[in-house]
Amino acid sequence: MKGLFSAFKSAIILDEKEHKDIKVKMPKDMKFMEKVEVVPLGLSEIIPASLFYPVMFGRQEDVIFPFAVVGAYKKSFYLAEDGSWKVSVIPRMCKVYPFGVFQHGEEFLIVVDEPYISPDGERIFNELGEETDFFKNIRKELTELVKDLLSAMEFAQELYKNGCLKSINLDIQTSIGNFSFKNVLIGNIEALYKIQPEKLYYLNVNGYLPVLYAAYYSVRNFELLKFIARDFFLNKEEKDIPVIQNPKEELKNLYI
Repeated sequence: MKGLFSAFKSAIILDEKEHKDIKVKMPKDMKFMEKVEVVPLGLSEIIPASLFYPVMFGRQEDVIFPFAVVGAYKKSFYLAEDGSWKVSVIPRMCKVYPFGVFQHGEEFLIVVDEPYISPDGERIFNELGEETDFFKNIRKELTELVKDLLSAMEFAQELYKNGCLKSINLDIQTSIGNFSFKNVLIGNIEALYKIQPEKLYYLNVNGYLPVLYAAYYSVRNFELLKFIARDFFLNKEEKDIPVIQNPKEELKNLYI
């Protein structure tokens, strides 16, 4: 999967020889999320994310993936003024930043956002070019994240193949304005009534059904989103309310 988690400003691929002396300083708050509108989710994240975010699905070439809506109009509504996050569930992709993984063919390469390279940070490699304990922990977290994201794509593809995702243009009316999404996929619960029993059994034993229902009902979180976003929109006219044409534009050349 390719694309860009838009928190990244200038991602570089780490190399043990070229970058053996660099140090990386982890962010002290969530301000790097200031302009992020959507965040891809791993399979294990969908149910907890559905408690606070609208969860929908995007398409990029032949890949289908779930994502959480965290903002619009180049503004993350869940980011507080002090840099904290307004809800307790934070997507894993945000937790590993400024690190991420870039998929090149069948290979996954670790990247870091260049602005966080700092002499006050943690070393990535020691004098022998070996990974430090700090970086080993980062690699472990990234490995688990990639597995979860790939599982989410497999889940989404299976749902789509069985008609459990449908393409729509979604217009959400709220008291602060309209949220419009073009060419997105949402859960199609009605399709379950038409699926063969053995296929329904397969979806159930793989744990897909509760995840599908969670994503389906999470669209209600636009009601929560309007309260979280209220301060941002208080002085905006309706014509200024954002329209997100397609999440794939937000995720182009994804660093995950």
